[in-house]
Amino acid sequence: MTKTVKILIIINVVLFVLMHLLPNVAWLAFFALVPRFVLAKFRLWQLFTYMFLHVGLWHLAVNMLMLWFFGPAIESAWGRREFLRYYLFTGIGAGLCSWLVALRSTIPVIGASGAIFGILVAYAIMYPDTIILLFFFFPMKIRYAVWVLVGFNLLGALSSPHAGIAYFAHLGGGLCGYLYLRSEWLRWKILHWTPLRLGGLRGRKRPDKKYLQKQDLDQKADAILDKISKYGIDSLSRKERQLLELRSKKIASR
Repeated sequence: MTKTVKILIIINVVLFVLMHLLPNVAWLAFFALVPRFVLAKFRLWQLFTYMFLHVGLWHLAVNMLMLWFFGPAIESAWGRREFLRYYLFTGIGAGLCSWLVALRSTIPVIGASGAIFGILVAYAIMYPDTIILLFFFFPMKIRYAVWVLVGFNLLGALSSPHAGIAYFAHLGGGLCGYLYLRSEWLRWKILHWTPLRLGGLRGRKRPDKKYLQKQDLDQKADAILDKISKYGIDSLSRKERQLLELRSKKIASR
């Protein structure tokens, strides 16, 4: 259990307990994501707070188990700040997707499932050959399991949009995670964007493409080395071995 993962789990569990101890508090009206209220009542914070609320024990347990299973390896490879930045980005992105597809809905959306789906995508990219138990029963490599989950959510979103499951939040969290990990430009923008800085990135020089590629290569190589230390060199995929060899050649040529 890494520190950020532990803190996130504690926050979710504490809020779950408070929601049941203080039922008279309008938790869902103010802190869940109610699409119609986001702009009509200017409750923009709901795009952030919704991901920490759970009403059902099973919903909470599954999300926190997924965070506990897959979060520590990613946080260990990236560090606390980068992991938290990614978690919040995918969670808020999932909320935005839910809001965009149901602008006038008053049905509250809650849960960390969107951010958890982003965590699964990151783990599948970093450790694609890891065997997991899909739905706790079916052994499958995680890179295939994620696609199965995408298919289930897409099918549910199209066939049962009012089933009470935030399918678009799951899909949105996974999509935001994929874009974040595949786009150096997007990561750089998020890294240097500060909401309190009125000028945004004005006056800050954007690094050139070679610098971004070098940073991305170093980050991926560090994650691969961490994977070797935990699971051994036999756990590497062909692409990971090639990337590690490429970095070694670049270091040797300096």
